[in-house]
Amino acid sequence: MRQELHAQVRLAPKFRLAASFSKAFAPAVVLLVVIVLAGVKAGLGPLGVLALAVGTIVIPGFTYKKYALISTLLGLPGTWRTRVVTILTVVGVVACALLNVPAPVPATVIGLVAGNAGLALARRWMNASAHVSVIIFAALWGTAVFGPALGWLLVLSPMMMASRTALKEHTWGEALAGALIGTVTFGCFVGATNWSWLERF
Repeated sequence: MRQELHAQVRLAPKFRLAASFSKAFAPAVVLLVVIVLAGVKAGLGPLGVLALAVGTIVIPGFTYKKYALISTLLGLPGTWRTRVVTILTVVGVVACALLNVPAPVPATVIGLVAGNAGLALARRWMNASAHVSVIIFAALWGTAVFGPALGWLLVLSPMMMASRTALKEHTWGEALAGALIGTVTFGCFVGATNWSWLERF
């Protein structure tokens, strides 16, 4: 049944557009852009930005994609994929704290941890959309860090919800759950930013 549905999706132009949109704004790609921009904003320089991207996005992302192979090699349970990725992201937060990396990097990485944890919890009960969660976080983050001129990014959120539901990858409820997680993730970023600012006084 699922194969027949995917065959129909490939045939219909509107589904091809939805699939292209989801692929262009894949969670790993969006988060990589966010982390690179955070590193640039913090003034880390090319090598610093590269190290940040590899440590917080590339390694966790590779682990997520290749978890079946990694879990077999290391003898980890197959159901721990999201947990392992969350642990790797937490290591990134600790590294940022120990290295005293400038803002907005620490708060951004804390947001990523919150997002991974939120998705891990939500997926115990439903298939919450990571695509929607990440795009909402990224749009809100970009607006907060670079100013209201990037507010237009918020239009990407409903477009992603429509894309994921059109492709039958998620129901509207699962897309809305992803939207809630993305909003809470951004709230964690704001809270971490304000906490860092208050600690100076």
